[in-house]
Amino acid sequence: MESTYKNTLIQVVDLLESLEKQEKIKYYLVGGILVNLYSDFRITRDIDIALDLFYSGITIKEFINIIKEFNFMPIQDWNATEILAKETNIIQYLDKTETIRIDNHIIEKRSLSKYKRIGPLALKRRVREKLFGIECWIASKEDFILSKLVYGGWQDFTDALGCWMRFQGELNQQILEESSKELGILKEYSLLTSGITDPDEFFEEIHSK
Repeated sequence: MESTYKNTLIQVVDLLESLEKQEKIKYYLVGGILVNLYSDFRITRDIDIALDLFYSGITIKEFINIIKEFNFMPIQDWNATEILAKETNIIQYLDKTETIRIDNHIIEKRSLSKYKRIGPLALKRRVREKLFGIECWIASKEDFILSKLVYGGWQDFTDALGCWMRFQGELNQQILEESSKELGILKEYSLLTSGITDPDEFFEEIHSK
């Protein structure tokens, strides 16, 4: 792994581990960084985090003030970061070299959107793993697959398929099926488990009447 990325990951995890112990802010890593653990290797320049900020009572502004103390950099300026975060519930910033982007996705427990509902479900099932030698909380294999099916892009299905084929015998298929129903992605999950291996064929089936 490229040293700048790994150093940033260490810094981010150290901060998150400290905040979980001191402020009860639970977190887990999501997104492309987990592809290297669960699916097929792919280079990524981002670090995506799901953050249970609202439960802790810490505001977005207070969290951003903490980030500043750890020498992270704003994409534009910190005021713009705060404004955008309040609109989107995503706190975005850069490492000190300004080459790695960190996205903190604030978990929304009352949203009816399938894109938001995956957050609380995955928080309950987060697992402790070593990622590039760094121990941290990450989304489970099952929730990695579910989140990829929720977002539903070509690369997302490819990632989900890679995880399914690699860990099929270890996966909790009851969780996958029940959560797929809850999230409204049972058709996508059924196709994933049907033996389809071509993303193009997957999309053709998904969009067919």
